[in-house]
Amino acid sequence: MKTTPENNTEKDQVQAQSQLVRAVEAALKVAIPDPEEIRFRGSLLRCVADRLPTTKQAFVIRLYEAACDVKFPSDDVTEFRKVLQKAIGRSLDLKAYRATRPA
Repeated sequence: MKTTPENNTEKDQVQAQSQLVRAVEAALKVAIPDPEEIRFRGSLLRCVADRLPTTKQAFVIRLYEAACDVKFPSDDVTEFRKVLQKAIGRSLDLKAYRATRPA
């Protein structure tokens, strides 16, 4: 199979997404981040949140798993997890399965 510029572009995009996911996973593993790490992690989370519409679903799930593994999440991690939940919900069309609440 020949490699075309389109294939290289898609491959490069997937590789870039993978690297970003790995960076977020690593940043979320820091149990007691210092102020600089908190700023870095917040920037990573906002970067990923902005890129979610073009992020492969498998990466979204990995990010959600990593965010759920944080034992004592800060507000930015909790917000990130909610953003991921919305993205997953849209992808799975969970509105169709939403139960109505009793009055």
